[in-house]
Amino acid sequence: MAYPPLTRRRLVATAGALATGLAGCAGDGGDGGTETATALTDPANVPEDASCGVCEMMPAKFPDYNAQLTVEAGDRVFFCSSGCMAAYYVDPGNFEAAHEGATFAGVWAHDHETTDLIDATTAWFVRETNADRVDDPMQRNPLPFAAEDDARAYVAEYDDLTSDDILRLDDFDRDLATFYRGRFFE
Repeated sequence: MAYPPLTRRRLVATAGALATGLAGCAGDGGDGGTETATALTDPANVPEDASCGVCEMMPAKFPDYNAQLTVEAGDRVFFCSSGCMAAYYVDPGNFEAAHEGATFAGVWAHDHETTDLIDATTAWFVRETNADRVDDPMQRNPLPFAAEDDARAYVAEYDDLTSDDILRLDDFDRDLATFYRGRFFE
């Protein structure tokens, strides 16, 4: 079998194809580095050594409460809880200068009742203000629910919560972020 002669152009093309293939195969496994566009829209397993993008606790230690998001630029950030995720979502540049003004490709949090990992962009959050009602990391977090009815049922259990305490991710603002994680803002 005869092979075409090896030219500089073929060598460069082969090297480029090989590098692209290896980059796609190697990936980062969701450990906080840069990822491919398709991986950005799916949640990843939390690496044991990942630290929270806000408080630096270890999200893997809180499997029922941790959260994560991906930045369209290709980065994944893990959080110990929905409260840290909320703070980062509102002001990512406060925690990572490279993410100032970032657009997010995906955001996930654990449903308060089922502990399933859910799409936070379609979730309902309860602005929980009483740390004594929930035993979760950082003691005070907005509570995510996949279903609006579940959020409404939670609010109905307590006299100090109203339907005004039910939020969507797009409702999160600096006041909410500083309520939950004020000590991490300058």
